[in-house]
Amino acid sequence: MKSKLFKLTIAAFVVMTIKVSAQATLGAAIVTETFENWTGSVPNNWEISPASTIASANVTKVTNSSTVTPVQSGNFSCKLVNTASSYTPGIMAGVTVAVTAAPVAYQISYYARGKGTISAEVTDGSAATTSANYSAANGQTVSGKGWHHFVQTVVAPTTTNNAQFCLKVKSTGTYTASGGVSITGIDVDSFVVQPYTPIPASLHDIQYTAASNGNSPFFGQFVSLTGGIVTDVILTSSTPSGYYVQTTGSHAWAAALVFDQTNVANVTIGDSVTFKCAVDEYFNMTELVQVTNFTKVSSGHSIASTQVNTQTIQDEQYEGILVNIQNATVQTYNANYGEGTIADVASGGVPCTFDFKAGFYSPNGTATTGSTGNPGYTPTAPYPSTIAYCVTGNVNYEFSAYSLVPRDSADIVKNCTSLSGIAKYNNSLNATMYPNPVTNQFNIQLPVAASKVSVSFTDVLGKEVLTNNNLSGSNISINDISLPAGVYVVKIVADGKTQVVKVIKQ
Repeated sequence: MKSKLFKLTIAAFVVMTIKVSAQATLGAAIVTETFENWTGSVPNNWEISPASTIASANVTKVTNSSTVTPVQSGNFSCKLVNTASSYTPGIMAGVTVAVTAAPVAYQISYYARGKGTISAEVTDGSAATTSANYSAANGQTVSGKGWHHFVQTVVAPTTTNNAQFCLKVKSTGTYTASGGVSITGIDVDSFVVQPYTPIPASLHDIQYTAASNGNSPFFGQFVSLTGGIVTDVILTSSTPSGYYVQTTGSHAWAAALVFDQTNVANVTIGDSVTFKCAVDEYFNMTELVQVTNFTKVSSGHSIASTQVNTQTIQDEQYEGILVNIQNATVQTYNANYGEGTIADVASGGVPCTFDFKAGFYSPNGTATTGSTGNPGYTPTAPYPSTIAYCVTGNVNYEFSAYSLVPRDSADIVKNCTSLSGIAKYNNSLNATMYPNPVTNQFNIQLPVAASKVSVSFTDVLGKEVLTNNNLSGSNISINDISLPAGVYVVKIVADGKTQVVKVIKQ
């Protein structure tokens, strides 16, 4: 069975301009489809040449009486069915619209429910199946009886008066729930396309959000320039698939996972890179996708890891950040997947998920056979363990929880209560810092005297709020700390070596 690729046209115009948070300005809608008008089994203005006709059984008018829950808007919505596991573009078309190629982009929003995967596309309208198209990078997973709002973004392959916007689905099934709800395929409603011109955005701009679901304010849009320092290259059993980037000097709201199979072979940890990209939410993990204009600016940079504990790692602000957890013990471990839970003293024993396998494939480790291969590091049994580990890694979000993913076995230090031995990545000072929580004075004890020491405090929004750059010696005190109560990241740089710790100000 072929996938259902729907190309839509103008049903009405929205005569206004919308400013969405820190995003680019969205223009007036060029496509608005509410699926209220049908001819037979096909919505009006669909299946216009050069498209072929699709089986009527795979496109269905949904009414309020045909389902336990009502349609999203008006009296009708549209059901799409394609049980095949792949898309087949170009099998339906609608009346054409005018579009402009990059730098203009197009935000596509719609509501969907049911079960399957759905994605969006724009073509130049030259053929029923055309290579001149641009799809959103990740299909969106639909699984539920309620209507959910989806947002994706595309750029037109060329400036043309004959463009056609599309929806396509795959892997559809039947969603069932209590109360007699049964939805086969994916129901779609309220499809809207709006143009905008992408703007530059820092990683902080992209990541910082007050939304309860944690989605980026740029979700579903391109940004014309962003970038940072590479903190990890993501390996699989066969080839790298992407990398993490982080803004230098930042320890919250300033990192992201980049899905980029094209340029990943040319990056290493410590590279400074810039690029254009789209912002996606892949199972609620912010990802930068559809990377273009990739540039390696320079190499050899270092990013100090941020100290968290197994409870605070669940904060949205640390998504993608290179962090470290100290004095943690393994609570559970599954050798088949290299995953388990750890808990540290600082969290009061609250566990978090760790992954001692991801990224450990050759050449970084011993695993070579995919998801059931040998993990790059095996913690010492039995579990719960009494052995203290210090672990560095990037924060990843999957299966509704944040997890710590070390880069290789050098990021895992056994029998330790504070991080040491990972200068390979963060050039750590191995300083002792106290007290924590802090009242008015913070003390730093260096292993050797330093001629030049700087200390800075950064708040949870990434703003540097206290700095002292004229220090020296081995025993240093920061006095009269008149900061509001809260959590701060303290960065110490001594003769070129760096260490970072999170402190609580009382």
